[in-house]
Amino acid sequence: MIKPLAILFFILFLAGCTEDKFSWQGYCLPNVQLTPATLASGTSSLDKNFDSATDYGPTLFFSGETVAKEVSAFKAFTPDPLFGKYQHNIQVNLSHNEITLNPTNTNELRASELAGIYFEDLSEYNWNAYQKVGSNYEFWGSCMLDGSGEQNKGYSCLRQLKVNNTVLSFDLDYVNIHIHKQVDEFLVEKLNNWRCD
Repeated sequence: MIKPLAILFFILFLAGCTEDKFSWQGYCLPNVQLTPATLASGTSSLDKNFDSATDYGPTLFFSGETVAKEVSAFKAFTPDPLFGKYQHNIQVNLSHNEITLNPTNTNELRASELAGIYFEDLSEYNWNAYQKVGSNYEFWGSCMLDGSGEQNKGYSCLRQLKVNNTVLSFDLDYVNIHIHKQVDEFLVEKLNNWRCD
């Protein structure tokens, strides 16, 4: 009698472990890292936060404190004159839709303060960012002035990071843009650890 009860308890324990996960494209994503819209949808295809394009998946959310625990240089908070402090979080949209752009003229790209990242000015307010890989330039993201840096010259970027066949899109603002490589590593490690296999 004890043996069947032990087996039943073990089965219930295993079932409980899977209930707190969201399965998507070979990943078992922890529910605690998903946005309420993703959880409410029950399936990523019903998430109305996205347009009608296909291949969009769930949305992950990492509080600034969570990121700062693993990426020590990440600034989770900055002073805010109205509210005392502003929290910097990372919300990551997962999809299979990759933006593939090439610079119009590589000779007109300007080097940024970010190592290996070059900007193509679309206007004085926004630009595309490319990462130099060998002799090629790969689309890295799109950036725009946000008026939040010193003397209102700060900018933020919508980063596109490809991990295997999954595209991660997330915003990085001026206080954390300089540690983009560490943020990339943090997200890649999380995603790799959440593979179902």
